[in-house]
Amino acid sequence: MKIELKTGQAVLLPKAGKSFDPTRIPKAVKDAGFSPGEIDLTAVGILTRKDNSLQLAMPGLVKALVLAGGAKEDELAARRDLLGQRLEVKGRLHPLHADRPPGLTVEQWSVAGGEEGVMTGKGF
Repeated sequence: MKIELKTGQAVLLPKAGKSFDPTRIPKAVKDAGFSPGEIDLTAVGILTRKDNSLQLAMPGLVKALVLAGGAKEDELAARRDLLGQRLEVKGRLHPLHADRPPGLTVEQWSVAGGEEGVMTGKGF
């Protein structure tokens, strides 16, 4: 993890063979003595559909991020041709809800090249 304290930005890259849960970020920030705000994330992963919801699968995550809410959710949901493609999604982290995994709003999205599994954030 690379953290820039002045801007409140961090880059998270899970170690090979390890997993993490992004919903634990606010608690980790608080435990470190800081006040977490809203957490804006940019995540790169593979777009999937499971249990009637769009998800972004990333190596190292405990569970895929459910893509729900945000200005571009409907636009992305209409693009069935993107299932299985690598995307970069920018949004706001939201916690577990009911029995669903953690989520990310869809504020912006684009087809991404490179490696999935990169997650950057602000609000730490």
